[in-house]
Amino acid sequence: MKKIIALLLALAFVFSFSACGESSPSEPAGAEKPGTVQEQNTEKEPENSVSSDIVVGYFEYDDDGTTVSGITDEGRKQTALVIPAQTEAFWAFSFDICDAEEISFEADHDVEIGEVFSVDSNLKKVTLPAELSVIPDSAFSLCDGLESIVIPAGVTRIGENAFEYCENLREVTFAGTKCESIGEYAFYACAFEEITLPEGLKTVEESAFDACEQLVSITFPSTIETIAGHVCNGDSLSELHFPADAENVTIEPFAFMTRTSEITVYIAKDSWMDKNQSSWNVGFGAVAYE
Repeated sequence: MKKIIALLLALAFVFSFSACGESSPSEPAGAEKPGTVQEQNTEKEPENSVSSDIVVGYFEYDDDGTTVSGITDEGRKQTALVIPAQTEAFWAFSFDICDAEEISFEADHDVEIGEVFSVDSNLKKVTLPAELSVIPDSAFSLCDGLESIVIPAGVTRIGENAFEYCENLREVTFAGTKCESIGEYAFYACAFEEITLPEGLKTVEESAFDACEQLVSITFPSTIETIAGHVCNGDSLSELHFPADAENVTIEPFAFMTRTSEITVYIAKDSWMDKNQSSWNVGFGAVAYE
């Protein structure tokens, strides 16, 4: 009997010891206790959450390194800015948020400028790249502080509304002979008194110089072919000049609207313009030789 009791006590002791050594169901074997490295939240941010902008000088670029997408806070405060040579285009950015009065490009290669300068009332002077190929639609629209512009030698077209309402634009100079057309309303309501259009120009489109109330004189090149309707009806326009070698020129009947009878057209004696007045004279006030 004593042996049986002793055996039972021994078995009870063994079972009790075994139960104490097992892992808790809520804490599987090998689980780390709170405070260990494994439990701490050390997740890394996704790689695409990190900004890919590249900053060069005052300008921010997309990850291609050639497209300007912004400007630094310090850049916004500058009164003069030079756009870095690597620039090829602009995206979702406009200089109207800047204080700059003068802007230039470090390099002369072609750039897609879009409307990056439009509605910038602080801008007084801009120097464009020599190889710029197009001044696009509305490029400088409503830049009412702009005082002068040199159209680069590489430009082949000035787009619609390109300089409309540049109400202080008093001087326009063409540096080359590649520009073939000036778009509708391109210089609408500008302030220059005279303009000499470049050799190579073929077409002046509708209302290109309309509402230019201070414009007195327009000089056309020998290459001009078409002067469209409503080109200019400014109250001051009184002179048109054509060179001796201008030929086959078409002037639409309403090109100069109510100003037509107030305008003197200056041509060369015995030139095509002289010999074919009936084909282009739409009721001008006078024709004179020069």
